[in-house]
Amino acid sequence: MTETYETLKHMLFSIEYSKHSCYIRADVKVIPVLVGFQAGYTKFCCFLLQWDSRDRKKHSITKVWPRQQFLIPGVKNEENEPLVPSEKNYLASTAH
Repeated sequence: MTETYETLKHMLFSIEYSKHSCYIRADVKVIPVLVGFQAGYTKFCCFLLQWDSRDRKKHSITKVWPRQQFLIPGVKNEENEPLVPSEKNYLASTAH
């Protein structure tokens, strides 16, 4: 099963996530999908910070990047409505 928005949406619907609204522990590949980010190589790929991956001039100069505040579809690589509120996501300690 691939880690796509539609697959996770179907899975959360099947387990009635909206009814239970529990916390989700996931890795760095799944959390961006849960919060609605588009797939692939993107300019704003970090779901925690507003880090511009293509800004080579500020890449090593900027030490503190602003946090992602509002996840609005169509803005900064936010393609879909979030499936799970950001505060319900836990980042797993290991990635594959």
